[in-house]
Amino acid sequence: MSQFVKVAALSQVPPGSMRAFEVKGRRVLLVNLDGEIHALDAHCPHRAGPLDEGDLWKGAIECPWHHYRYDVKTGENLYPRNVYPADLASLKRDLKPVRRYPAKIEGDQVWVEI
Repeated sequence: MSQFVKVAALSQVPPGSMRAFEVKGRRVLLVNLDGEIHALDAHCPHRAGPLDEGDLWKGAIECPWHHYRYDVKTGENLYPRNVYPADLASLKRDLKPVRRYPAKIEGDQVWVEI
């Protein structure tokens, strides 16, 4: 059964930043995008690269290993999906979205549902 777990103080993830936390045996990436908190799996679905070591740019996270990009709000793959549309059938297994978790802010605490 899933439940909300207190993960961090809001001050630990200022606007425009991201940071990974261990939550119930999982590495969860908190992203503060324009004051809105998003929680995602901290491992890239492509080859399990550390997304928290990547870049956050224009609402997307780029994995440092192979430069796969994911939309923070939806988890959907943006790259290479947008560059190689003719190859989508063969790339399908590599284009999985990054897993997202429900997140909420209560007072100055960030809670994530695991």
